Amino acid sequence: MTATTFRRKYGNGHSYTLDGVPKVKGVTTMMKGLGGPPESYFTEYTAGYAVDNWERLSGLPVAERLKEIAGATKARFKVAGARGTAVHKLAERLAAGEVVEVPDSIRGRVDACVQFLDDYQFEVDLIEPALFSRRHKYAGSADFFGSAVVPGSASRVRVLGDWKTSASGPWGSMAFQLAGYRYADFYKLDGDDAEYPVPEVDECWIIWIRDDSYDVAPMHVTPEVLRQLLYIDQCRIADEECRNYKLDTLPHPETVRKVRLVEVDA
Repeated sequence: MTATTFRRKYGNGHSYTLDGVPKVKGVTTMMKGLGGPPESYFTEYTAGYAVDNWERLSGLPVAERLKEIAGATKARFKVAGARGTAVHKLAERLAAGEVVEVPDSIRGRVDACVQFLDDYQFEVDLIEPALFSRRHKYAGSADFFGSAVVPGSASRVRVLGDWKTSASGPWGSMAFQLAGYRYADFYKLDGDDAEYPVPEVDECWIIWIRDDSYDVAPMHVTPEVLRQLLYIDQCRIADEECRNYKLDTLPHPETVRKVRLVEVDA
């Protein structure tokens, strides 16, 4: 079984094969059943971009102007995603005790990551393991499993954590992602056919890294939260499949009568 279960990296993402079945859904895909940010989150940025660049945009042909304004939010997410990926990769290496070279563009966030590792006396156990659930047929890649000392306490706690570099702070919905990881059936390491039990943890954390500092947000992650994630995934599937539920429209009665009359005359 294990020889046909693996994770494959491509670009900044992953694909998963479980027991020979390719393209097993990932935890982040399952979460697409959530509503997402309010519409104003996108419209306000697009409108603001147009206002801030009004003079320059007014000198462009109308078609180019429209294209740039319409793509402003997507371009923003692309830049933020690339920066977040770079921070994630360096955070993983820092957690493993490596010495890294830091680009100036993300230095503030990397410094915040180092501060977190020092403040919490963080010790890494696993970095980005591939997690699989045979029971629920999903997979995912957790950022880390490790242990830390909470400020004001002398004891260590076992932690499942995820780095976040988004513009806004941690959202409660991030607990669904951690639930998918925490309650997976097993994990695998790249290039290793063995299956290992998912480490037990005391807490699940989101570490929000910013240019000026960091915040640690403990998340409520229980089997009930996993059950909700599975419901969210069903909503996602229903939203995709309902496009096939509309059948062909029926002809108008008058059209049917005319066709019948023609058939009778014939």
